[in-house]
Amino acid sequence: MSIASFLSPATQESVAPPAEGVPLLEVRDLSVTFYTPRGTVRAVRHASFTVRRGEVLGLVGESGCGKSTVAFATLAYLPGTAEVGGSILFEGRDLMTMPAGELRDLRGSRIAMVYQDPGSALNPTMRVGEQVEEVLHTHLGLSGQAAEERAASLFESVGLPNPARVGRRFPHELSGGQQQRVVIAMALACEPDLLLMDEPTTGLDVTTEATILDLVAELKNRVNAGIVFVSHNLGVIARVADRVAVMYAGQVIEEAPVRELFANPSHPYTAGLLSCVPAPVNETGLMPQLRNIPGSVYPASEPNVDACLFADRCPMVQDICRESAPPEIVANAEGHPVRCFFPERVDSDTWGEPAPRPRKPRSTNEAPLLQVDGLHQYYGNDRKKYIFFGPPSRRPVRANVDVDFAIQPGRTLGIVGESGSGKSTAARSIAGLERRTSGEVLLDGEPLAAGVGDRPRGQQSKVRMVFQNPAASLNPRLPIGSVLVRSIRKSRSVGKAEARGIAVELLESVGLDGGYMDRRPRELSGGQQQRVALAAAFAADPELIIADEAVSALDVSVQAQVLNLIAERQRREGTAFMFITHDLGVVRYISDDILVLYGGHVVETGPAEAVLRPPWSPYTEALLSAAPVPDPDAEPSRIRLEGAVPTLRQPFAGCPFAGRCPRNLGDLCDNTPPPMRVDPADPRHQILCHIPLEELAADQRAAMRGRSAVGEAPGGR
Repeated sequence: MSIASFLSPATQESVAPPAEGVPLLEVRDLSVTFYTPRGTVRAVRHASFTVRRGEVLGLVGESGCGKSTVAFATLAYLPGTAEVGGSILFEGRDLMTMPAGELRDLRGSRIAMVYQDPGSALNPTMRVGEQVEEVLHTHLGLSGQAAEERAASLFESVGLPNPARVGRRFPHELSGGQQQRVVIAMALACEPDLLLMDEPTTGLDVTTEATILDLVAELKNRVNAGIVFVSHNLGVIARVADRVAVMYAGQVIEEAPVRELFANPSHPYTAGLLSCVPAPVNETGLMPQLRNIPGSVYPASEPNVDACLFADRCPMVQDICRESAPPEIVANAEGHPVRCFFPERVDSDTWGEPAPRPRKPRSTNEAPLLQVDGLHQYYGNDRKKYIFFGPPSRRPVRANVDVDFAIQPGRTLGIVGESGSGKSTAARSIAGLERRTSGEVLLDGEPLAAGVGDRPRGQQSKVRMVFQNPAASLNPRLPIGSVLVRSIRKSRSVGKAEARGIAVELLESVGLDGGYMDRRPRELSGGQQQRVALAAAFAADPELIIADEAVSALDVSVQAQVLNLIAERQRREGTAFMFITHDLGVVRYISDDILVLYGGHVVETGPAEAVLRPPWSPYTEALLSAAPVPDPDAEPSRIRLEGAVPTLRQPFAGCPFAGRCPRNLGDLCDNTPPPMRVDPADPRHQILCHIPLEELAADQRAAMRGRSAVGEAPGGR
């Protein structure tokens, strides 16, 4: 249903059509400066770009480059301490000089925003249906049954199950992916002309992310909206964007059509970002070593200078770069603008030739550092219909069911699966933050108590955990330095001065300088908080680090730095890692072994090089097909999983994945538990499936050839 059918005649007449050829959004020389008690912050220094109807502009760059500030400035969602320069034109009208009443009418109706954190964008005390209906009432005058029907229609359009029922739920009753779809539905309630999306897929698993990206592509065509898509994930940008604007230190330094930018970047910073993305395993089975951009973004607290702000990090820097600011010039025959003195010198080797990442040999005689056998984790108890007797009315949630794995010293186990598959539960059970229901866990051959408080201090120091949400794991009242120094002194026999020196070294190892020692967590971005959490884990010099989505909030340059740091620490210290992530590119790069969980069950396990080639479990195949790759020419796979991971209260009669499996065999899969099949090519590779592995491998290779024929990279996207 079109928005025009909801608008009153008077409202329709007030929306004057723009002049022919006028862009939907035009940002000219935008600058945003914040004046704070700690000093002046120049969040945006010089940003210019345009967005036309039916076009997606990707906005990329590291944390602190001003991407989100540009989005908020477009909606005039800035505090009173902000000074804004330049102009922001919507259909030729300057939003910065528009009367407050008109601007308020535009927000939510013709310009809408999807925020990075859906949990903070939704009111926790209101049902999600009521929140969407409130938008419809405010901007379209709908109420009662008409608003309810329109809200249900919106929920259906974004792929939410049971759209009539989901509106009666509160935000905490929905998964992260479902919350994000509700926020998108709310933004689309009035079919806006301009949609601003700020990291809308960060933190989502790959299957949900693929569905959201499909939705964005469909929206662009169905609503003919202009979209500004802010993201640090270059695979996502390659999937959805038509053009890309690259930001650095508050400046737009390059803008180009997406295929041109990925194939021929003309700024060394853009080439550096592309070199930081994990590449697929090549034909020899070797993973190329990640290159990274040294240092950090030019500080927003520093004044504007007549020089290139990227000079101190650039491998091509010349004297002229430090003496004057590069103008925005036309870079090449294609004519896309770039802010650099030497764009013609930028090529694929600007940041050095890629070297293969060495694989660590597996020692067959070395005992595992961590051995997990029969891990079960249940929440709640069986409840009877009549309290003490009668049939069960509510069964416990089975988060982990008979999970087995081992981690050798100096190796990394990657654990993958959708949200709700039991990854974080397994991590918290091993860390002792939640007492496991049953199962045996051995560390260095010694039993590991279920609760961390029951473990001796030596065992506590050997295992450290990095949490998915760093803001919740850092003490908001203490400076960063105090957190690190305290952890160092509790695990090492050093004085306060020496501990402080070690803390500075740890911060530098994760890309932060010593100036962060006196800052509190609230003064850091999400990516900076995550780096501090990693440094705090390293502080105790542990034997095993459990990292739960430790790089999901990091931009690609810092992610590359952290992943190389982890690899270097393993070579130097022999630290083992249990690495939980939804980013399959990261899994390919960091993992020696991979464990795939679904519904609390192990559906595939083995060495990384075996798990990443056919045969795959049908579930692993779906995950790989959904993963975005940084190649605009890659044709997206059409393997999409319907529904969500089951609630795990009722035991599975057959295969745990049967209800969503695209290769379901019918009654056999639905009612008979599948065997754990052993890959004849590598006995360590095991797959839970009824389909014989020879048949599974043949079908999957045929599917890969079919996708490659239309330009898709192996592994899908």
